Amino acid sequence: MKQPPLILIADDDTDFQEIVSTKLKESGFSVILAYNGKDVIEKAKTLLPDLILMDIKMPEESGTEAVIDLKKNSFAKDLKIIFFSNLDIPWPGIKDEEKLARELGAITFLKKTIDLDELVKKAKEVLGISR
Repeated sequence: MKQPPLILIADDDTDFQEIVSTKLKESGFSVILAYNGKDVIEKAKTLLPDLILMDIKMPEESGTEAVIDLKKNSFAKDLKIIFFSNLDIPWPGIKDEEKLARELGAITFLKKTIDLDELVKKAKEVLGISR
């Protein structure tokens, strides 16, 4: 039996993680959670997720800093990453963070307020799943 795609949700907002995790599991994905950038790196190295949903701002190490560190490893060369933020574009620095995220290979940059069905659709699209 084929294993479901593994998605790592990296966010320090546990309520957001719970909501997104539940929806992804209901949609047939396996989910693991990370709470900061350092946690992302450790879990990505050992569990090799198919996709990372990464908050841009987290304690200890930001999402972009975590990706910079991840990309130093050969296993992470083709890692698929979608960045999230609840910060609006007028927030100082978010445009720079979004630009850096794209330079680091982020597939897209989404608002945390995205409709959950749209998020599932985007995850399936990124992973090449056609259901």
